[in-house]
Amino acid sequence: MTLTTNQLTDLVNEFVSIQINDMSQEDIYAYLRDIMRQDIINSNNHLNLQESLKEQIDEYDEHLYEVLVPYVKDEEGSYEVMQEFIHDRHANDWIDN
Repeated sequence: MTLTTNQLTDLVNEFVSIQINDMSQEDIYAYLRDIMRQDIINSNNHLNLQESLKEQIDEYDEHLYEVLVPYVKDEEGSYEVMQEFIHDRHANDWIDN
């Protein structure tokens, strides 16, 4: 049975919907994390990955790079700074809901 292009698109969409509905929240998070990691790595020249990544992070949040670098370097006090940053980013989430 041969499907038209539109039918193939619909088939893909329905299959993806079923797969997503069968995934747990943790599965969805892990899947998205892996895709986003690959997108970032693949979109940057490996020779300039740090510089390109800094630009991407700065576009996302102008303060995040300065929080993340000490955290990934495991510098003293960086965990607390990271937790405060995360808390501040989500402090007003209840307003949007």
